[in-house]
Amino acid sequence: MVSSSLRHQSIRFSQIATYVALGLWSIICILPVYWLALTSIKSTADLDQAPSYLPFIDFIPNLEAWRFILLDPGESLLPRFLNSLIISSTSAIVTLVMAVCSVYGMTRFKTSHIALSRYRTPIFFAVIALRLVPPVLVALPIYMIGTEFKIIDTHGLLIAIYSAFNFPLALLLVIPVLSLRVTVEEESAWLDGAGHFVILTNILVPMNRVLLMTIGVLMFILCWNEYLLATYLTYDHAETLTPWMIGQLSMKEAQTGGGSEEISHMAAAAIFMAIPAFLLTYSLQRLVKDLVGRSLT
Repeated sequence: MVSSSLRHQSIRFSQIATYVALGLWSIICILPVYWLALTSIKSTADLDQAPSYLPFIDFIPNLEAWRFILLDPGESLLPRFLNSLIISSTSAIVTLVMAVCSVYGMTRFKTSHIALSRYRTPIFFAVIALRLVPPVLVALPIYMIGTEFKIIDTHGLLIAIYSAFNFPLALLLVIPVLSLRVTVEEESAWLDGAGHFVILTNILVPMNRVLLMTIGVLMFILCWNEYLLATYLTYDHAETLTPWMIGQLSMKEAQTGGGSEEISHMAAAAIFMAIPAFLLTYSLQRLVKDLVGRSLT
């Protein structure tokens, strides 16, 4: 009896310690975002004063920074936002489709009659190893090629480059999702006369849609946050949010030029830039929760 009580207390203490640790970690993660949000709604005078933490109590919110980044004719980030949204979404979809088709083809098609079968595993690792190449090594050659063919600063070039760079990681993540073994549902479909395309689109993809959507969201976030390639390959028409925010509203300018005013502009742009990724992640979390709830009922 005493042993059971001690075990129960130990489990209870472990749960409390876990929740406390998670709470502290959540505060540490949320605090910088909260500070950015506060900075984005402060006036220049408030930023030059001692730190204040509670809007409407310590200071009166000011939306000048948001007006500047959203409505100023020369600095509006809405065109860059649309560029980032189009490029990141398209690249994520293209990358995921390529990864799903590649994994399905290399795990389901029998290649024993050709020499490819013995090189299947090395091919996988060779493709995945491409993700280890630093983007800076290929940025200049891609820029020279793009300049030669007059495709610099276009959506298509950035979509193609992002898809190529993220494909190895997507491939690595899709492999365990689609499994290397044929499922019972696939065998039943084969017996009913279904082809590869029908099996892939009507069986495997719907069965694993949540995991595949998760991988797609990850690919979107990687494209959304990409800076180096976007800086090298775009400058106006296809410029995305990250180069604009770090370049046009650079910290150097904030420290030496515009001062507190530029700091508030950068804070507002950073908050605005994080909104799509946050909404996607939150929506996916709700979807997973609903699907799990339905499966348990």
